[in-house]
Amino acid sequence: MIIDKIIEDGLIELSKRKDASYRIDNIILGASVYTMKNCKRVFNDMNMCLILLEEGYGFAYFQDDLDFQSLQNYVNRDFREVLRMSIPLYLKVAIADAIYSVANNLSNKYKYKYFKGHLRTKAQLRAVELVNGIPTGSRILLLGAVTEIINECTKRGLEVSVLDLDQSKIGLILDKKQVEDSRKFFAEKIKRADYVIATGMIFVSQTADSIFEAAKQNGCKLILYMETGSNFGNELLRHGAYKVLSEFFPYYDFFGDTKYAIFEKSSK
Repeated sequence: MIIDKIIEDGLIELSKRKDASYRIDNIILGASVYTMKNCKRVFNDMNMCLILLEEGYGFAYFQDDLDFQSLQNYVNRDFREVLRMSIPLYLKVAIADAIYSVANNLSNKYKYKYFKGHLRTKAQLRAVELVNGIPTGSRILLLGAVTEIINECTKRGLEVSVLDLDQSKIGLILDKKQVEDSRKFFAEKIKRADYVIATGMIFVSQTADSIFEAAKQNGCKLILYMETGSNFGNELLRHGAYKVLSEFFPYYDFFGDTKYAIFEKSSK
């Protein structure tokens, strides 16, 4: 799995730093109930896990059940030890995110940008960043229904197909585009796509490896926008991603400015 290689490389990087801390201080679990722009429906398909370390954090959205009792097994322990335990995938992804949060903070190597404004403004600005540079007429496969991304693709003359795994979103019409079932139509749609745009949640839905492989096999450029796993976003270029937008906690739907970074493959 890609996530295992991400963790392996991150632990090697941290092992070079004598000042790195590995203890999990706090784990916060919660549920998200939300709506989308120009949509009358309410959705509850996303739970969240926030891991806090002394020098960083890790985050993952996920769709598994919330299990608060098990958290006692992981807090106040070295996350390397926790990784050797049988843990939920979302926790594994959040720990991977935390590893790179610490490594990136210690190295201070990235130049950050900021989305400003209220949450809908920031969501639209994120969509603009995602599709910048995509030629007019390109065919986009959007994995995960997001109104602002659909809207921006349409405005730029991009042909967009929208797939989702959540049953409550399949069949919806968003910005004149019908959301279709990813389980049924992914293999067909990706054959026609020039670009695939996907969220970091592919790492907790166990679809990341198949999406990376399908993009490669079909000659698609894979663009990722990451809240889940944003701290290891840059690492994904080595695994085949074309472009990654990493959005850092607190995210666009929280109050205030939202920090982000763009990572792209060299044109050389």
